Amino acid sequence: MSTRVDAVSAETGYAWPTIVAFVGLVAAFTIVAGPIGLLAGLVTALAGYALGTPYALAVGHILLVVATPEGIAPLSIALVEVAFVAVLLAPLLRTASSGRTVFVAVTSALALAGTARLVTRSQPTWLAATTVLVLLAVASYGLHRLALVRLGLVPASDDGDALPTDRTESTSDPATESTET
Repeated sequence: MSTRVDAVSAETGYAWPTIVAFVGLVAAFTIVAGPIGLLAGLVTALAGYALGTPYALAVGHILLVVATPEGIAPLSIALVEVAFVAVLLAPLLRTASSGRTVFVAVTSALALAGTARLVTRSQPTWLAATTVLVLLAVASYGLHRLALVRLGLVPASDDGDALPTDRTESTSDPATESTET
């Protein structure tokens, strides 16, 4: 199969936006947790360079908890999360439609965070967590479906595999047709 997805950059390697985002992440870790944060930020950046952005996000969040065992202020969390979002969005700047993609990604993240905040204020924690998980599941399915459509593996609409609307087939039984004349 030789289909190409236009949203994926044809470049390989790391461009300056990704490097700047990792430097910002290391700086945010250092501001929040001091020398331990510097080490955690460097390990996170190394994981991102060696393994990719998803692993950097996972390793970074684990190290954030490890680097701040006594707890962390909401403003500090916001600072580090902004740096994580920058690491996540930096590769999108090399795509053909980076502005729209970044806008959709940021809007989706804000909508998810806002919904979680609203539900947490008015409902028990378990219900808020369930709501966020359901929203993530729906968003994940949407992204999965979009990827399949963009790769040409499924039709853009569900009508693509439907039976033709102009049926020319006979509804009578072929075995009885030859004996009726």
